[in-house]
Amino acid sequence: MIRILLVEDQYFARIALHTVVDGHEGMQIVAETPSGEDAVRLYAEHRPDLCIVDLRLPGMSGLEVMAQIRHQDADAAFVVLSNYSGSEDVHRALRAGASAYLTKDAGADELIAAIRAVHQGRQYLPEALSHLLEHRHPDDELTARELDVLTALASGMSNRDIADRLGIAEKTVRLHLTHVFQKLGVADRTQAVLEANRRGLVHLG
Repeated sequence: MIRILLVEDQYFARIALHTVVDGHEGMQIVAETPSGEDAVRLYAEHRPDLCIVDLRLPGMSGLEVMAQIRHQDADAAFVVLSNYSGSEDVHRALRAGASAYLTKDAGADELIAAIRAVHQGRQYLPEALSHLLEHRHPDDELTARELDVLTALASGMSNRDIADRLGIAEKTVRLHLTHVFQKLGVADRTQAVLEANRRGLVHLG
């Protein structure tokens, strides 16, 4: 029996996942929660074989959930199921400890296949997501400060606002933006935000 912790904040999605997984022979949902904080506690309580985790959760993100659970159990296994499909979303999830990544339009058969693969110690990525990772350029990875600036830019802030928020000079903001534009291969602020959203560096809306 594969014992599973389900972490999904959307009620109907959680019900649907429970029905698909718990109704499948050889699999059991031992606990479920919409909360990242509760997920960490429930993992310690139930010690499931793997977790199905959404990246977008209220409060603690799915990435933070995986990091905290891995802190208490380095062998913890995760299947990420998310609306996000950017190359950076997938890269961050795998770096945080996920062994499988599916988007929420995946079918039930694919989810079951991913669960079985992860339980057997293998990685599972759909071909489209594998293709995204193959074309990702590590040299273009943003620094933590560049990502801070980009995130603030995506929220509609001016250079002055970004400088005030981050406690840096406005000319430093402009320098960071120049590097961000170069790494994203764009020419202006609007293109930067759109490309960052496509890659999963930021999420609009």
